[in-house]
Amino acid sequence: MRILSWEELKDAPAGGKKTAVTIGVFDGIHRGHQELIRKITGKAPEMIPTVLTFRENPKFGVLNPQKEGNLRDFEGDIISFKEKTALFSGLGVELCVIIDFTRNFSTMKGRFFFEELCARLNPGYAAIGRNFHCGYGRDTGAEAFKALADASGFTAEIVEPVLEGALPVSSSRIRAAFREGRFEEAGLLLGRPYSGMNKE
Repeated sequence: MRILSWEELKDAPAGGKKTAVTIGVFDGIHRGHQELIRKITGKAPEMIPTVLTFRENPKFGVLNPQKEGNLRDFEGDIISFKEKTALFSGLGVELCVIIDFTRNFSTMKGRFFFEELCARLNPGYAAIGRNFHCGYGRDTGAEAFKALADASGFTAEIVEPVLEGALPVSSSRIRAAFREGRFEEAGLLLGRPYSGMNKE
């Protein structure tokens, strides 16, 4: 799996081959995330399975600077960045693009992000979650992103949440299970044995 920064894509684009892309923080790479990744890897070899993710969780930094210390000390990332990229590779991702969520990046409008995504990655397909948002103030949701993709000539599929019981699998549920000592449940939500919260 190749790992490139968002900035490096200017010099190393996907070329003539289209990408199948999914976008998100992917903290934990739980069963819901794995479903998104299955969607893009299912497009290989015609397209390059590509994940666009963040070096650090925006919720723990730029978006909530006043909470950064408390969130990191009490919860932290579910898995480390190294573990995340290893899991991506094991699931069949061929290209991982890393965004450093700087204050400048956080002010980018969703439409401009979409245009940059198209210019740098030449997408032929995108899989996004129902609760997907991008852009300043979360100005572009899943339906708006899909409409932009339709207008640009490629398919964006809105993937429904994976349920465990009556509720969606989520990173928040995994953290809650960890806090309350329900480690078997955390592993069930992750789709693999739970090895503890990332301490790096």
